[in-house]
Amino acid sequence: MRCPMPMIRTMTASPTRWPTNAPAMKNMRTRPGTASGSPRCFGYLNATRPDEELRAWKHALRNGELHTPVFEATADPALVYAHFLLADDGQPAPLTAAILSANALVDHRDLAASEFEKIADGLWAVTLQVPADWRAGYRITTHRGAGLPAWRIETERRPIRLAADAGGIDESNQLVGATMNGAPVSLAYAPASRIPSSLATATPDWHRPGPAVGGWGGPGQAPGIKHPRLHHHELYDENCQRPRDLWMYVPAQAVGPTPLAIVHDGATYARFLAAAESLDAAIASGELAPLHVLFIDSTTVQIRSEELPVLAGTTTSIAEQFLPWARSHYRISMRRDDVLINGASFGGLAALLMLCHYPHLVGRAIAQSPSLWHTDLAKHIVALPENSTVLIQAGCYETDIHEGCLRLMEHLCQYPPAAQVDFESLSGGHDWSWWNPELLCGLARFFPGAAHTGGSI
Repeated sequence: MRCPMPMIRTMTASPTRWPTNAPAMKNMRTRPGTASGSPRCFGYLNATRPDEELRAWKHALRNGELHTPVFEATADPALVYAHFLLADDGQPAPLTAAILSANALVDHRDLAASEFEKIADGLWAVTLQVPADWRAGYRITTHRGAGLPAWRIETERRPIRLAADAGGIDESNQLVGATMNGAPVSLAYAPASRIPSSLATATPDWHRPGPAVGGWGGPGQAPGIKHPRLHHHELYDENCQRPRDLWMYVPAQAVGPTPLAIVHDGATYARFLAAAESLDAAIASGELAPLHVLFIDSTTVQIRSEELPVLAGTTTSIAEQFLPWARSHYRISMRRDDVLINGASFGGLAALLMLCHYPHLVGRAIAQSPSLWHTDLAKHIVALPENSTVLIQAGCYETDIHEGCLRLMEHLCQYPPAAQVDFESLSGGHDWSWWNPELLCGLARFFPGAAHTGGSI
């Protein structure tokens, strides 16, 4: 009996793939940071850089000539140093504390591991040792003058994280993304990161100051970004008994019925992540076959938590209403193999729910950071039909979710499903900085265009 193939990508040109007859997952290689504690390297720059170089960095930051983070190779090619820098001009008061809110790395029990250290007059830094393919969204929060910073005053985990994330983007970093609620974040892409060339620049809500962690937009918001092939619809969700925003991306080069991808948390993609532009570029380059993409809004935290992780919620709405509606209004293939469902977090769980309970409607799934702690789907995945394909992804820094995915794969090794189930361990946290580009890569993997050459774009 074959063991489902757990696939560990190193995000380089040659991903490591475990053999299909692997007896168990106990030999699965985890990434730096999953079990080794904080990646922080205190005092590194002072120990390795002369004072003149640090002063030069400060002036380059102030003049906009140096962009952060600064990545440096290590003796291990799988790891790099990431230097986050702040130049303090003393206005309106001297900087007395600052914290790096990098996704999944702020530990409320060890705040010092994320706080900037003063390495020279007017220059502050955080140095992390991270995987060479690390991807993260981050923000920087500063404190000036006397007293404790807000993240040091709070005592509970969530208020501490919110206070640490309340600042803003890194003004010395030109790469900007967006999170679920549209708040802007800076993006850290280490040198070996897999970033599709077709990935469009995010369009965050610059009026939303933050924090970026947690929180979703409210219902009834304007559809935002306009694009000629992104059609906005407001339907009444008969199952969930409320209005629902949908966006359908219509490819320009379609000839005949196309595949369909269904994407949870669709408002984020449609309004803040310029998904239509990314799809345009990927299809035009020949990396991605023409396809329709249905983006489904999840709205508020409460509604999302009630409707996404349960079979009777959004999953039933898609099966009974939205998929039939899409086929009646757009030229979409009737083949279940041509329908893919995607989502992240609760959306990742919802993608698996759809595939497991409606395998006659959906043949493929990309489940990113699925919340398997909420619902055990192991028995359902074992029972999937042979022509089903599942890609599960998790970031090494989202510890509980990553471990939940490993436990699922261990179970599948003992009870091999007929379906193909792959797992990718990625260098990141619970984070749109990799969910967004990996959706584009995943679509090209399942629906390759004429120029596609092997799994990444």
